[in-house]
Parts: sequence; C-alpha cells; structure tokens
Amino acid sequence: MVLPLMASAQQRFDASLFAGLNMGQIDGDASGRYNHPGLRAGVGTSFPLGEDLKSPWRMVVEMAFTNKGAHVPEEDIQYSLSYIEVPLMMSYTCMHQSLRIAAGIAPAVRVGVSVTDDGDEDENAETYFKRIDLLPLTLSVRYMLGLHLGAEFRMQYSALSIADELIGQTYFLFRDNRGCFNNVVTFGLTYVF
Repeated sequence: MVLPLMASAQQRFDASLFAGLNMGQIDGDASGRYNHPGLRAGVGTSFPLGEDLKSPWRMVVEMAFTNKGAHVPEEDIQYSLSYIEVPLMMSYTCMHQSLRIAAGIAPAVRVGVSVTDDGDEDENAETYFKRIDLLPLTLSVRYMLGLHLGAEFRMQYSALSIADELIGQTYFLFRDNRGCFNNVVTFGLTYVF
C-alpha cells in the first residue's frame, strides 16, 4: 500500500534546485542601473491546482537565499542586502510542458546588510532598511532545455518600501508609500526532479 501512495505523491509534486545571477537596483537611491550583481539559489516544489494531475495550472512554492542591492557609482556607495525569501506563485505551463509562466509574491526576511561609502563600511547600515520585504511582486518565465534542465528569467519588484527614501522621493502604488524599493532581474538555471 505504501508504494502506490509514494507513486501518487511523486506524480502530484515535483521538486527543483535552482541557482542564478541577480542584477539589482534600488529605486529611490538616485541611480537607475541594474549594476549590483548577486546570487539567488534555493529549492522549490510545485503541485497541480485541483485533482487533475495534467492540469497546466500549478502552485509553485520556493525557498531561496537571494542577494539584492544597488551600486551608486557617482557617489561610490554600495548597498548589499541578503534575504531568505519564500516565493508563492501560480503558474501556467504550455508548449508541451516546455514553457512555464508564473506570477505571485515573494515575502522575504533580511538576514544581512552591508553599506559601503567610498570603501568604508557604514556601521549604521542595519538601521536603514526594514527587516521584512513583505510584498515583492514576482514574475518568472522558465523554458525547459531538456528533460530536467531549464533556463529561467525572473523579475521582482517590492510593492512596499524597504527603506525610507535615501535621495528624492520615489512612489509606488500610493503617494504615501514613498521610499526605496528593490528592483531585481534574475537569470538562472533550474534542475527539476
């Protein structure tokens, strides 16, 4: 009886490992370039929404370490923020299971921060940025290159501010929601079991 249950679970759930390169900026820091490289790596699973195992609609749940931030070359300031995030996305698979488009949110807890100004470490860096990035919106497009290996492009933007405004005023959604916002694009590889 255990074997049929295990087979059913394996058909229902998939598992994946992924790693990629983030290119980030912080909207609200007076610099508009994706020039802060960082790592994104983690694990994920997906399962069908409903009883139909062949449904193209799936729920995707991941856990990842990700590095975001910005570099303001004019002032030689570097912001580096490390997070543990838990993306929750709904996905649609098409083109004979080769293309997956997913969208959702990726709540994250900051686990590290570093701010350097002219090469000097800022000791107050912890106080600038909020501990939780509560509502990053995320969009992912994954194309399977083979049976198990896929290439992924991902965009992510914080819908709520991650810090008070650093320079100037940046607004997202509402005028009273001003401050700084993570803005990240990711290129990566995924291995699906």
